[in-house]
Amino acid sequence: MTQWNDSEPEVIVEYNDPLEGFKGWLVIDRTVHRISAGGMRVQPGLSREHLCEMARNMTLKMRIADLRVDGAKCGIDYDPASPGKALAVARFLKAISPYIRLAYSMGPDLNIDMAELEAAASRQSIPSVKMAIAQAQYWDLDYFLERSGILSETVNGFTLGRLRAGYGVSAAVLAMIASLNIKPSEATIAVQGFGNLAKAALFGLKNAGCRIIAIADAEKCLISPQGIDLKNILDSNSTLLPDNLQQENLHRTASQTIFDCKCDILVPAALENTVTPEIAEKLQVKGVVPGANLAVPKESDAILHRRHIPVLPDFLAGCGGSLSMEGLYGPDSHPTAQEVLDHVGNRMQELVRQVIDESHTDNCPLSEAALRICAKRQDRPDCRPYGRPE
Repeated sequence: MTQWNDSEPEVIVEYNDPLEGFKGWLVIDRTVHRISAGGMRVQPGLSREHLCEMARNMTLKMRIADLRVDGAKCGIDYDPASPGKALAVARFLKAISPYIRLAYSMGPDLNIDMAELEAAASRQSIPSVKMAIAQAQYWDLDYFLERSGILSETVNGFTLGRLRAGYGVSAAVLAMIASLNIKPSEATIAVQGFGNLAKAALFGLKNAGCRIIAIADAEKCLISPQGIDLKNILDSNSTLLPDNLQQENLHRTASQTIFDCKCDILVPAALENTVTPEIAEKLQVKGVVPGANLAVPKESDAILHRRHIPVLPDFLAGCGGSLSMEGLYGPDSHPTAQEVLDHVGNRMQELVRQVIDESHTDNCPLSEAALRICAKRQDRPDCRPYGRPE
């Protein structure tokens, strides 16, 4: 297996909360480029080691996308349902604020959204959790904030900020089914998860005409061989599917039955390590496109490769958020929200085709092909992160 870089993270900042006693960490995998980027999560039981693994995965996302950015990740070991969440996040952001201001571009991850992050930053007089981009791009802060406002623009009723990462997953699925000679209108898809990432992926797949035959949340799975009508469920703020959805031939079963569905593509878009080796042995699918970080462990990837079921690496299928930053901040003038999504879709499909071609040429799993491409990318530490190099 190709290892382009197996060193320890270059920066680890540990936070001990003085009021409630919880821990938090900021992990910056590398400091080669002007900025690093990655999401923040609020998760009970979160560990430093897990954040280190995810920061490395973020570096691979930047690497496969050929961006001049390093990977990072941060988070707190905290109950997201606690009434003290907003203040806990604000205190953590204050502790790592020197990095936010100069070198770390933060985004949302598990159990927190962009609006919550920006509200917490505002409490600490931090103009934006992405403000490090401004200096790296040679922009003044006002211009950067104006450009960043495009994230609040809507496409078909959904903000760009909400769509950008999951839209990349849907583009990865479309590239995968094209490689399998399946038309979008004939493709059957099962999606595990109903958070923002999964909903945005469903949005993109619906617009492409794919048939969504199963969706699972943490409690249940909805299955319809004719396709689930998504019209009234994607605008929900809940991570749980509606209990009162009425549709002919719609069946409600246990959440784990999503892995028993016979379909073209399975999209794990919830948590890490969901496609266990036991599940990998029994999947009845033609391909797996993981949107969630680390959703398919190495053992499962090997099993699926043995079974001739292609699996896109999560750092490729899940790099839509990174590609959206290129689409937003790269152009010389302000893009529209739709132009940013078009950039994500076009670049994602181009990257997936490149990885598939490399896999066929070298007769290796898609994950190995993607790592080989990452290893060939060149560091460009003196260039701005997005847009044409100086």
